Amino acid sequence: SKGRTSENAWCSSRNGCRREPMADLIHKRIAKVLGIPAENSEDFQILRYEVGQFYNTHHDYIPHQRDRQCGPRILTFFIYLSDVEAGGGTNFPDLGITVNPKKGSALLWPSVLDADPGEVDPRTRHQALPVEAGTKFAMNGWIHLFNYVDPQERGCN
Repeated sequence: SKGRTSENAWCSSRNGCRREPMADLIHKRIAKVLGIPAENSEDFQILRYEVGQFYNTHHDYIPHQRDRQCGPRILTFFIYLSDVEAGGGTNFPDLGITVNPKKGSALLWPSVLDADPGEVDPRTRHQALPVEAGTKFAMNGWIHLFNYVDPQERGCN
C-alpha cells in the first residue's frame, strides 16, 4: 500500500499466538485496565517500522463492523514495544498531538463517540510518522463494543 509501508504480523487464535501465556496476560491486563472483557479484543497486530517507513493518516473505525456481531472498534490500545532513536511518533493531526515512542508505554484513544458508540469520532484520525533513526516495534489492540472472539471463531466477523 502507498499509504502504509510498515510490516505487520498477527498474534491470533489461528496461529496459536493468542493462547500463548504472554499474549493472554496482555489481553487480561488490557481488560482489567479498561473494565471491558478480553473477549471484546481483536487479535494483536504486531508492527515493525524501519527507517523511512510510515502509515498515512487513517482511522481505526471500520464502518461495516457496526452491523456485525462484534460491533465496531470502540478503542485502540497501542503499545510501544521499543524506543526509537528519532521519529516514528503517533500523530493526531486534528488534535495537534504527537506522541513519541517509549518502550513499555501505551496510548489509548476512542474510535467512536461516547454519545453514540456506533458512530465514528472523527477527531481520532491518526498517522505513524516516518522513523528517522532506529526501528519502531509496536502492537495494536483493538477493542470492540461486543464479544469479538466467539464470532471470529465461528467465521462471523
